[in-house]
Amino acid sequence: MNQPIIVTLPSSQLRGLARQALAGKWKLAVLGTLLYLALAAVPTILISAPDIISGSIDAYNQDPVATPTPPSVYAVNLYSLLVSGPLSLGFASFILAIFRRQPTRPVEVFYGFERFGKAFLLMLVQSIFIFLWSLLFIIPGIIAAIRYSMAFYVLADNPGIGVMAAINESKRLMRGNKMKFFILGLSFIGWLLLGVLTMGIAYIWIVPYMESSFVAFYEIANGHLQRSQGPEMGEPMILTPVDETGSADPAAPTDSTDPADLVDSTDPADSTDPASPDKTRPL
Repeated sequence: MNQPIIVTLPSSQLRGLARQALAGKWKLAVLGTLLYLALAAVPTILISAPDIISGSIDAYNQDPVATPTPPSVYAVNLYSLLVSGPLSLGFASFILAIFRRQPTRPVEVFYGFERFGKAFLLMLVQSIFIFLWSLLFIIPGIIAAIRYSMAFYVLADNPGIGVMAAINESKRLMRGNKMKFFILGLSFIGWLLLGVLTMGIAYIWIVPYMESSFVAFYEIANGHLQRSQGPEMGEPMILTPVDETGSADPAAPTDSTDPADLVDSTDPADSTDPASPDKTRPL
């Protein structure tokens, strides 16, 4: 098995890579995000509308023990179960294409439904694993969620692999990188609060920004984006996409970051990562 790459680029520079990828593509990204959010949210609102109007939802929320569960609750849960996986796969494929400067359209969000079986199973298996780890306590659940966070990107890049192969590859990519990814997520807290203050409107820009930052992390962790040359002291680092043969593509667009190490070989100490439950259980 290939040794995992340790991502050392700071969160600020990962976000910078996301902004560079979105430059000139914000309209496309926002339209795709609107479609993604609409498919995820609008049907649930329409399904719940009759029970909301009748007051059944309010009564159930106030006393869920004594009040019968409204039918729309079951319908919304079923809808979310069926579409969350395909939508996640489609949106991952869409943002990957934007980050890599490949041709794409907002309807790429529907791509996940072409792989409905695998996308559905991947989301189901992920959710079960995360739930089981969460039974131990909230921290193992968070670690599990981070460990499996690359699975949809892996499946988007490799549609022929199985669900467990995508999960195992995500585990490999995140070995030694979980804390870095956690910190990257925390760096968006201010943006998420801004989304709340704007009644959710800002999320149509925040969501693609976050997703592009996570894609930048994925591209570095899997070796698709790396240094094309070792910088001299004080010189900017050149980040170059790598082609399928493993060599840098000189024709691909490059980005510059501060002169800090981008990736290192895996840390030997991480081979016994005590914070990673996957060292003791085959999840």
